Amino acid sequence: MIDTVAQRGEIRVLGPADTDRYCNHLSRLDPEARRMRFFADVSDFHVLFHAGVALSDGRVVIGYVEDDEIRGACELLASGEDPHGAEAAFSVEHDWRRAGIGGVLMTAMIDAARQRGVQRIELQCLKTNVPMQALAARFTSDLRQIGDTTLAVLDNSAAAAG
Repeated sequence: MIDTVAQRGEIRVLGPADTDRYCNHLSRLDPEARRMRFFADVSDFHVLFHAGVALSDGRVVIGYVEDDEIRGACELLASGEDPHGAEAAFSVEHDWRRAGIGGVLMTAMIDAARQRGVQRIELQCLKTNVPMQALAARFTSDLRQIGDTTLAVLDNSAAAAG
């Protein structure tokens, strides 16, 4: 178990050259974590396809990398409807949870979003994903229960930051 991420790994933006390692990260997620990340049980092929698309379609993927392996990641995907909006999704492998990785990924994602002019970030998770809700609640008080999901909305505008 990791005590803290501050001394071990690095947070960095991933690119197409990281596709294999990103796929390996997503494949290492335990069944429950994979279900939480993708909202369903998904095949290894789906994970492989997703990793390739995520690192080549313009979204920002930020990884927590330790010993040259991606152990956690956050994807920031621009909204097709709102030019100043985006969605975010997180994944952290089981043995790396509860070490602060989610928090440092969230902070890096918020900074990357701000640099790209994103003013509203939505994070959607299953209602049973209590760790993700707790992480989101550290950055926003706008959490909404919608059916079987929870939607967290982060105001990333200059007014909210200042």
